[in-house]
Amino acid sequence: MKLRGINIFLFQIDMNFLEVIFLGILQGVTEFFPISSSGHLLLAENFLGLDVESLKAFDVVLHGGTLLALLVLFWKTWLQVLQGFFLKAEKEGRDLFFKLVLVTLPAAVVGLSFGAWIDEFTRGEGRVTIVAGFFVLVALLLFLGENFYSFLQNARSSTPELTRGLTEKIGWKQVIWMGIFQALALFPGVSRSGSTIAAGMLTGVSRSAAARFSFLMLAPATAGAVILISKKVLAGELSLPPLELTLVGFFVSAISSFIFANLLLRFVKKHSLVWFSVYLLLASFTLFMIK
Repeated sequence: MKLRGINIFLFQIDMNFLEVIFLGILQGVTEFFPISSSGHLLLAENFLGLDVESLKAFDVVLHGGTLLALLVLFWKTWLQVLQGFFLKAEKEGRDLFFKLVLVTLPAAVVGLSFGAWIDEFTRGEGRVTIVAGFFVLVALLLFLGENFYSFLQNARSSTPELTRGLTEKIGWKQVIWMGIFQALALFPGVSRSGSTIAAGMLTGVSRSAAARFSFLMLAPATAGAVILISKKVLAGELSLPPLELTLVGFFVSAISSFIFANLLLRFVKKHSLVWFSVYLLLASFTLFMIK
């Protein structure tokens, strides 16, 4: 299962169907469950004996599958955004368009400025330990976000005249903070959905509203990453598994992403995300013990 050779041709990474299907499903589960898709993909590739450094392009292919799932899942919202861009009367869609632009800027700036350093830092020899450390960080963010969310819920029910409590509306303050937290997710092990949902809850947004906007803001960030990596692949700087395996990974990721995005959107309406904090702490402890 080791990488046997990469040259200027596009499809040169040696993998098999089971590895590709497993990684595609893993992407779908971990992208939307707040436990870090990039961290789990990196760990899985490491423990499968694959050349982690050379699989960066394939990881982005899997994220491209997630992007397709997001476009299908929220097609009505994307139509509203397009109408807001072209039609002056569609104010809500126009506001969402500018919010998605603003929320993407921090990750774009950090990625373009420090992307190469982040790749070198997180895909080196100490990658397992680094991912484990970031798991702990996300577990803490989810714990703090859930506790603040519970505090606002209790305050709203006990003293409604003294507090505005939670809101279902993503305002500009939430956009700024969720954008900053999304930039942290450039580090494998920092869950994009976990960090941004926590940021939303910490700024007074309900869990379900924060989750929905977190999924929406994933689309432009993922699209940007796909475009950048595609240019490098076409230029011969990065390679992929054989074409048929690459397509299988893409579509398995898309299907699993669609399924698990729906599951989490239903889950957050009634259940706490603290359970994912527990999982991340156990996973981190296990990784530290292994290393």
